[in-house]
Formats: sequence, C-alpha cells, structure tokens
Amino acid sequence: MRQIGPNFFIVGAAKAATTSLSSLLETHPQAAIVRFKEPHFFSYDYRYAEGWRLYLTLFSHVSDEKAVGDASTSYSRIRYHPQVIERIKRHVPDAKIIYMVRHPIERMESAYVEHMCTGDEMPFTSINDIIRRQPMIIDSSRYWEVFDAYRRAFGEERIKIVWFEEYIADRKTIFQKVCRFLEIDDQFEPNLDRERVNSREDAAMRMARLGRGGIPLDLVWSENLRRETIAQIRDDNLRFLAHFGRPANYWGDLFENGVHGKSSGRR
Repeated sequence: MRQIGPNFFIVGAAKAATTSLSSLLETHPQAAIVRFKEPHFFSYDYRYAEGWRLYLTLFSHVSDEKAVGDASTSYSRIRYHPQVIERIKRHVPDAKIIYMVRHPIERMESAYVEHMCTGDEMPFTSINDIIRRQPMIIDSSRYWEVFDAYRRAFGEERIKIVWFEEYIADRKTIFQKVCRFLEIDDQFEPNLDRERVNSREDAAMRMARLGRGGIPLDLVWSENLRRETIAQIRDDNLRFLAHFGRPANYWGDLFENGVHGKSSGRR
C-alpha cells in the first residue's frame, strides 16, 4: 500500500500565525495537515534518523486530499538546522512552501511570551534576557535569508509569502489566496470560529500551571539592545520588503530610527 506524504510545508516564521493557518487548512475537504503539528522531521537530526517510513505514518489519516502539509516552524531556522532544505528537497522535490512573516520585533516579543508559557525552556527575566541568551529569536526574523535559501532550492514560483498583518486583517481573503496557491477550491468557506490560535490573553493562566505565576512578563526593551537588534536585521528585512514591493515603512518607522519605532502592541 502506497504511503502518502506531504506536498507542501508551512515553514514559519514562529509566532506569525502558522498554527492559525494550518488549523484553517485542516477544515478544507481537499487539504490535510500532518498529525501532531510541528513534527520537525527534517530539522532535528534525531527525528530524521527515525526514517522516512516512520515519518509517513503521521499522514496515515490522509485519503484523497490534494494538498497535504507539514507545518513546522523549525524548518525556517536554517542557521541551526542547515540540512533542512536539502532534506526536504531530497524527499519532496516539487514541494510548495508557505512562509509567514510578521513585524520582526513584535514577532520576537510574542516568541518571548510563548517561551514563558511553555515548559520547554527555563524562564527568562525579560525580553532583554531572552534576546541576549537566545540568538535564535533574532535569527527567526531574518526573512530574506530564509526566503532566498528556499527560493534557490525550489524556485520562487513554489513559495507563497503570507504577511501576518494582512492575514489578521482579512483571514478569509488570505486563506483563499493560499488555496489558489495550493490548487484547491478557493470558494470553500473556512470555519473561522473553529480556528485554533495561540492566545496571549491566557498567558498568566498558562504560566501559573507551570508554577511561574509569580514571574512577570517584562516586555520593556533596553534602548541599546533594541537598537542593536534592529541593526542586525535591518538590511535583511529591507531587502525582503523591497523584493515584494512593500515600502520600507511597512512595519512602521522601525528602520527609520531603530529605538523608537512604534509597535502595535499585538502579542
């Protein structure tokens, strides 16, 4: 019996609504998402060593769906998983890639909150603490670097960029565009009420369950560290924005004066 595998990947970026989009796609009769979102098969060596056949068992629920996806944000952390693109290309040479991007500083802030709400990491004292100790947080906002690496492997026509801000403003329209990219029925009405999202409102409750109820969420940046962080991603992000016809101020005045660029406050 032939085992069915993925033909598209939602590769990241983390905290840019990848869970939300994959949840909507799960409701589409012509689409299916891997069991246990974020299997990280192609990025983590120990997972990849388990073998392709075992990975395919995560798609045993798939029957005749046309678009079959794996949503793992680690696939965009190419500095830490340098073999991930080569591995995807080896097994799924004609894969389609969905890459979701977000205001880079807000994405980092949301990633900090998520770290504090999970048991995967030791708690951090502030946004400044996680930025200093986890350079991966910054690297996940190097959007051009990731896009260009996937473009070289798969071709730009097989990559769909989804802008978080546009998705949040009009999920239905962006969902339809994603459906057209995946060549599935774009007239399907997604059940937006069913959508699963990583809510920030319950952060305190989630932290309390982990015994972190007394630890405050400190999102106040050191001006110097914020300036240094923006300087690290400035050229990359500006190149990415320009390539897709977005103005340099698409994310506000972030790259005009690196310290006081306004944030929407969305977490």
